[in-house]
Amino acid sequence: MEGKVAERVAIVQRVNPGERDNLDELRELCKTAGYEVVYQLKQVRHPHPKYNIGPGKLGELKDAVKRLGISKVIFENEVKPVQEYNLAKALKVPVMTRTQLILEIFSMHAHSREAKLQIKLAELRYELSRAKEKVRLAKMGEQPGFHGLGAYEADVYYDEVHRRVVSINRKLEDIKRHMDLVRLERRRFGIPLISLAGYTNAGKSTLFNTLTREEVEVDDQLFTTLTPTTRITRFDGKPVFLSDTVGFIKNLPTLLVEAFYATLREIALSNLILLVADFSEPLEQVREKIETSLDTLSSIGAQDVPTLIVLNKIDRLNGVDLGERVSELGLRYPYVMISAKYGWGLGELEVKASEMMGGFIKVEATLPYGEQTLKLLNELYGRAKVISVRYDEDHVRVDAETPPHLAEKLRRLSTDGGFKVVG
Repeated sequence: MEGKVAERVAIVQRVNPGERDNLDELRELCKTAGYEVVYQLKQVRHPHPKYNIGPGKLGELKDAVKRLGISKVIFENEVKPVQEYNLAKALKVPVMTRTQLILEIFSMHAHSREAKLQIKLAELRYELSRAKEKVRLAKMGEQPGFHGLGAYEADVYYDEVHRRVVSINRKLEDIKRHMDLVRLERRRFGIPLISLAGYTNAGKSTLFNTLTREEVEVDDQLFTTLTPTTRITRFDGKPVFLSDTVGFIKNLPTLLVEAFYATLREIALSNLILLVADFSEPLEQVREKIETSLDTLSSIGAQDVPTLIVLNKIDRLNGVDLGERVSELGLRYPYVMISAKYGWGLGELEVKASEMMGGFIKVEATLPYGEQTLKLLNELYGRAKVISVRYDEDHVRVDAETPPHLAEKLRRLSTDGGFKVVG
């Protein structure tokens, strides 16, 4: 991309009376896709049937396109195929919707086979939802987007898109079955799964790298992470699987939620969600992004998973009263304040997460010397939090926080009366 001149675009949003615009986020999306926004237009009105925006604003947009050398116009609104066609015809440049822009960004960041299939599925579903209207228009002779195809070819096109959707769904089902096997294998270890979730660009990948000492891609762009990365690490001495997942965004297109359902389902099956938010942003934005993330979690069935809000990037709030700021935010969930970049507050994060995730039992056990005890101790060091091990003359005394299946092994191996659950 270096040396490449960014394509000049205009961004547009029509909002209903009393509604807030989302042009700042659309601008960020354009930047992530490599576009240069040179003009923006906002109109407060109900949708115009022919153009979505009114004819007067269309005239202003047409002038800007010509004057500024704009090669594409991107709408925050979901415009109908016939409106897209009318707009493109009037402006003489392609018109794109926010959904298509997000799909383009996802395509840029899709590296795994699974992510590429999910993106292609979302693209085809989007096309399929519009193909019916395109087919109808083609049969009327208007043919927007068909470049001269007749009605018969349009029908063939629709059927072909549908066939490809079915084919990709089958491939994703195979991947889903494989992911289910991986999850079952994880459960066999008895180690909890913690998912990092939150609004895109909140610092999830930086936090993941800090907690796991990994080096997953970190960039000041939206949607850097599409394929979840899962590693074993320790929280307050307890082993956990930690998963970095795709970032959320306001009005995330339903078709993307559906296409990424197998990936997002990982979050719903977690023992704990760390919902990361950029606390350095204006409070209204922080509040809105947390609510958006919680709504998305609810839409994938994760509303009942214990959730810890992680207010990140406090290093950017020098001289600010953090207590007063968090009080103004009015959170309904447990929270911690951290800087993933500098490692501030991670001790408190680990302790709170450890308390909330469950899955461990605190036990004391007295074990006989022998090969079985040595094997079990090795297993405990790998899959539990060993608080202390004392070697007496006749026994080994163990204090630990363990998954239930290891607690059961300790109970069976312990000498008479030598096992108890603490607390």
